[in-house]
Amino acid sequence: MLDVLGVILRWLHIISAVALLGGMIYSRFVVTPALSTLVPELQQKLSDSMARRYQGLLYTAIAALLVSGTYNLLRKTGLTPLYHALFGIKILLALHVFIVGFLAMQPGNQRRGRQITGIVISGTLIVAISAVLRKLSS
Repeated sequence: MLDVLGVILRWLHIISAVALLGGMIYSRFVVTPALSTLVPELQQKLSDSMARRYQGLLYTAIAALLVSGTYNLLRKTGLTPLYHALFGIKILLALHVFIVGFLAMQPGNQRRGRQITGIVISGTLIVAISAVLRKLSS
């Protein structure tokens, strides 16, 4: 029988990760270069405006990832030490993404571009580790 709640929470986990990481990738590779063509005062004003608009989506995605990730983990049994080690690394990287995401969205942040670059790197590593974990748990 189909585990409807499990499917819904897996979908929620994936769509939240896509929204968070996709937004950061777009910001890093499209928005940041486009902003650099503007005068500095306008760069900061527009960057702050976009960060403020993205903030709600970011916080919602983080909350959804925490809830759905906890549910998904609690359903798994018979996990190996390698799985736990990789999962631990994934959690540390996710904490980096969450904390730096909060910081990057603060108004007047002069380091936003650099912080978003770090989020993109950590987020990409999380996706790679997740692919390995999926194979280890099947």
